[in-house]
Amino acid sequence: MIRTRCASTGCFFVWTVLCAVLALLHASARADDYAETLVAQAREQRIAQSREWLRLGHYRRTLFGGLRSEADDPDFFNSPTGRTDPQAELDATLRAFFSDRPETDKQQNPQCLFVARYRWLKSRLQFDPARLPEQPCPRFERWRSELDPQSVTLVFPAAYINSPASMYGHTLLRLDGRAQSDRTRILDYALNFAAFTGNDGGLSFAYKGLAGGYIGRFSLTPYYLKIAEYSDIESRDIWEYRLALTPDEVLRLLEHAWELGSTRFDYYFLDENCSYQLLWLLDVARPSLDLVEQYPAWVIPADTIRSVVAVPGLVDDIRFRPSRSTQLLHFGQTMAPADVATARALADSRLAPDDPAFAQRPAAERARVLDLAFETLDFERLSGERRGDASAARLRELMLARAKVDGPEPPQPPVPAVRPDQGHGSARLGLGGGTTDGNGFQELRFRGAYHDLIDPAAGYSRGAQIEFGNLVARRENGEGLPFLEKATIVDVTSISARTPLSRSPSWRLNFGFERSRGPDTTRPLLFQIAGGAGLAFDLAPRLRWYGLGELGAYWSAHLDQRASLGAGGRTGVLFDWNDRWRVHAVAHGLRYIDGPAPSRSGAALAIDYSLMRDWSLRIEADTRREFGTRWSTVGLFAHHFF
Repeated sequence: MIRTRCASTGCFFVWTVLCAVLALLHASARADDYAETLVAQAREQRIAQSREWLRLGHYRRTLFGGLRSEADDPDFFNSPTGRTDPQAELDATLRAFFSDRPETDKQQNPQCLFVARYRWLKSRLQFDPARLPEQPCPRFERWRSELDPQSVTLVFPAAYINSPASMYGHTLLRLDGRAQSDRTRILDYALNFAAFTGNDGGLSFAYKGLAGGYIGRFSLTPYYLKIAEYSDIESRDIWEYRLALTPDEVLRLLEHAWELGSTRFDYYFLDENCSYQLLWLLDVARPSLDLVEQYPAWVIPADTIRSVVAVPGLVDDIRFRPSRSTQLLHFGQTMAPADVATARALADSRLAPDDPAFAQRPAAERARVLDLAFETLDFERLSGERRGDASAARLRELMLARAKVDGPEPPQPPVPAVRPDQGHGSARLGLGGGTTDGNGFQELRFRGAYHDLIDPAAGYSRGAQIEFGNLVARRENGEGLPFLEKATIVDVTSISARTPLSRSPSWRLNFGFERSRGPDTTRPLLFQIAGGAGLAFDLAPRLRWYGLGELGAYWSAHLDQRASLGAGGRTGVLFDWNDRWRVHAVAHGLRYIDGPAPSRSGAALAIDYSLMRDWSLRIEADTRREFGTRWSTVGLFAHHFF
């Protein structure tokens, strides 16, 4: 037996360190034991297959039946296989919660980084605080206390046809802080999901947007900046839908927004877009909603608003915020044409505010004209139509002149009778038939999105047409199988009437496949693209005329001259007889540089009658001359929107 005696300070220190190491190893072993206990409990309760856990991880079923998260950032997962394995991600997440990593400006403890997961799992598994101490999360708590939302509002800036990324509208969430009132809501913060597109445009923009070539992320922005962007600059009316979420649901939404942070998502214009990603937040806040599952193929912002409004009791207040353009046009409509012309002259610096003839007018009239002139010039400055110091100086002159005159404030436009969520569905199915030069046909139509010039107008912008994926199959003379008559990839048209207060151009872009008639009675399928710009004017309150100059091209493997370029134009009228009847008459023509015939031309008449919101009947008649062949068609079709 060997006896060791150690009385020195160094020996005592060694024994102290050894005891501390043994204690830490023992505590670590106990922590590992508890971590595995929690993992076993979670597996026993099948938490990895629960709706709540799948929502927190953004998991959806793939075409082959598996699960895959739509988050494309590895930092969103604790397991290397977490993106495709919810169970592995749950196990790794529970183990990560035992980390003692301190919080700094550059890192967070996993309990704080994944705060929504931690708090939900804590409530499900009843964590023992003695065995799994809760870590302080000062950064999250400070962020939450600064926002302090008492409710959440779903915001819908209406469609903006002049921006490809916003043709269908946009959605964002406003976090309604307790410190603000209805009068100061612009000081709240907006939670937004958007793609980072840089300076891309044209075909590059379209290709990347459709193929997922952009990165999308969530961001938090003062709401007044979003109002300035959408309402003031882009002339988009804003609809605000306050959601009836409970305090716990609001907190869960906020916690999940925190843990999403700067998580990267591949952005797709047709499905994984701004509206779709916001639905995830609502489903996390209230998993029973299942809003995401309603959109397996494509998502349009207006449709997501309809889905939210359709949930009983989910929306408890709806408010309308008119754009600067809507306010300006309404203001002009309340004034006599001569007063509008005077305001235009003041805005264009063709008339001085102190002009003697103008100064002799009654004070109330001068106030209204000066208000309209100021609003017109300021709107054109914000929208980019006017630039430079001259505009700023003129605005100052008008403001000073207005300050010297007593008069009422400009009138506010009324709330539209039909909201965007009350309009027809964005997809359309059609069935009908008719005759082409005595030969009968039957036709099946499907359009993925969204609205044409004479679809039921309630809830949509007059004069705007946006169609993607418009397919037409036809069967002639009751013989054979149906064949593809038309496949429009994109057809975007904006017929905006010019007024003294609005100088917007009208324009059109169309490309896709359409069957023609060749010189030898064949039916060649042409790929064609055409577009142009021009002007439109309202000839009467419900009658709008337009004229466009156009360039076009076609290609077909079934013609001797496979491709050619042409120029020409189209002119037409839109007549809204009443809320149910709408008429569109158009004549068009293109003259080609070369080809089997020098030109293609035609005229068409379409009359649409709304049976109800999602049903309409349409009569179509047209006559065409292409490649030396002339033919006429008449048909009747029933359209159902969904």
